Formats: sequence, structure tokens, C-alpha cells
Amino acid sequence: MEICFVLVRPAVPENVGAAARALKTMGFSQLRIVGSQAHREKPARILAHASTELLENAQEFANLEAALADVDFAIGTSAKTRHDKRYNLTPAQLRDVIVAKGASVARVAIVFGCEESGLSNDELDRCDALSTIPLATTYPSLNLAQSVMLYAYEL
Repeated sequence: MEICFVLVRPAVPENVGAAARALKTMGFSQLRIVGSQAHREKPARILAHASTELLENAQEFANLEAALADVDFAIGTSAKTRHDKRYNLTPAQLRDVIVAKGASVARVAIVFGCEESGLSNDELDRCDALSTIPLATTYPSLNLAQSVMLYAYEL
């Protein structure tokens, strides 16, 4: 099973670089970027430190639908708990759900929104499940790269 990390409209190159470093540190190599060129900027490369190949090999997509076209199970992340009919899992619970799916899925995507506004409701609707990191306070929320690191660590 492959796990890819999808960053939707990341605005801060340093966050993308730090996310790439976190992914490589945790053993992941698949990064997808939607609607942004932030990963191509010098500050991203500087913070990627020894992980620039993830930035160079990142797949680029115009929209989330295209980025998820070959994905069997997509998980949208959100700082806000949302109440609907889909799962709302912590990263640890998510790991167990993915393991339980076994061979029924070939590719899983963990989807993160832009730093300012996160994923839109429409983008979350494109995901099969939702995940939220339990926080002691609702603000400040976690930085994009910190969130990526927590999910990469759990998975």
C-alpha cells in the first residue's frame, strides 16, 4: 500500500520544505502539490534540508480531483471537528483504519489544506474520511509542516 501526502494550495514555501523534510525523515517519498508552485521556491529547498528530491519529484496537479484520481482512500485533514456521516479520526485511529483496509486499497492520500483557510467544504467532500488532531486549544492551530509530521509519525 502506498501513502501519499497531498498539499492543497500551500502558500508558504518554508512550510512545504519542512513538510518534505518531515516526510523523508519518517520514510515517505510521495508528495503531491495542488494549485501551487511554493515547492519550487528557494526557501522550500533550504528548509527541506537533505530532502530536496521530494520537492523535485513532487507531482503537480491543477485541482484536488485530479490529485485524487488514482487514490482508493482519501483522508481530509481539518483543524475543525466536523460532524457529518464520514469518519472523524485522530491520526492514531487513522493508522488502524488504514491497516484494517489491507489489500482492499492500493493508494491512500492524506490531504492538507492551505495554511490560512484549510480545505474547503467541497474539497473535504472529495475525501472518504476526515481526520483532526486533538488539540488542547483551538487557537493557535498547528503549522502545516507540524501537522504533516504528526501524521507521518503516526503512519
